[in-house]
Amino acid sequence: MTDVTLDRKKALAFLSSFGENVEDLLVMFAGARATGTVGFDTHYLRRHMLVPHDDIRSEGNLGISDLKKVVQFCKKAKGATVRFSQQDMGKQLTVKCDSMTLKVPTMSSINSYSKVPFVEKILRETEKSMFTTYKDKELEGHGTIDISNLKSVSSFKNFFAYPNFMISIHPEEKEFFLRAGKQGTMQLTIDIELTDTEGPNKRLQSKFGKWLMDCTSLLEDGNALLHMGENTFLFIQQDNTFLVIKNEA
Repeated sequence: MTDVTLDRKKALAFLSSFGENVEDLLVMFAGARATGTVGFDTHYLRRHMLVPHDDIRSEGNLGISDLKKVVQFCKKAKGATVRFSQQDMGKQLTVKCDSMTLKVPTMSSINSYSKVPFVEKILRETEKSMFTTYKDKELEGHGTIDISNLKSVSSFKNFFAYPNFMISIHPEEKEFFLRAGKQGTMQLTIDIELTDTEGPNKRLQSKFGKWLMDCTSLLEDGNALLHMGENTFLFIQQDNTFLVIKNEA
C-alpha cells in the first residue's frame, strides 16, 4: 500500500506540471521524494518533488487514472494538506482533504507511463556517457541558458500557419539560437547567451515540430543545462526536471 500526505498547494503545482494534455500519471514515492514520469512520441519528462520523510507513511507507486479530476479536487479543497492512499496499482485511489474524500477508479496501466520503461532503458546509456551520446548520435554541444525566453515560445501558438522550429547552438560563440516559422512566412527568432559551454567550434542544428511549443512550457523558471548534437534530440536538465524533446526526422 502507498500512503502519503502532501502539502496541498505543492501537490497541486506538481500534479499540474506535466502538461495540459496528460490524462493520467504514475507517481513514485521513495525516500523523501516524489517522482512523476511521462513518455510520448514527442517528449519525455521526469519531475521530482521533495517530500518530508515522515509524510510518506508507506512508500510505493500511486496510479492516477483521472489526473484532471484529482487536480480539480486539490484546487477546490481548502485544507492545508491532502492525503493520497492506494492499496495497489489498479485499485481505487483515495484522496482526502479535511472532511472531503475523493475516490478515483484506477486502471491497472497508466497510458502516459507505457513508453517510459523503453525510453529509460536507452536514457540510462546516455546518462552513463555523461550526455555525450544518444543511441548512435553524438551530443557534442553543451551549455547553460536562462530558460525564460525559451519558455515564451509556447505563447506564440497562433502566430504560425506552419509551425517549424530550428534550434542551433554554437558552443565556441556561446550562442543558443531558435528560429520559428518557415522562410517566406511569419518568423520569430530568439537569441540567448549560452554559458559554461563545452563543444566544437561549429554550429550544431536540429529541427523540431509544433510540439516544441508545448514542451518548452513544461520547464521551470531559471537556468537549464542543455545537451544537443547535429540532428539530435534536445536534452534539458534542471534541478527537479529532466526533459527530452524529440527532433523532427
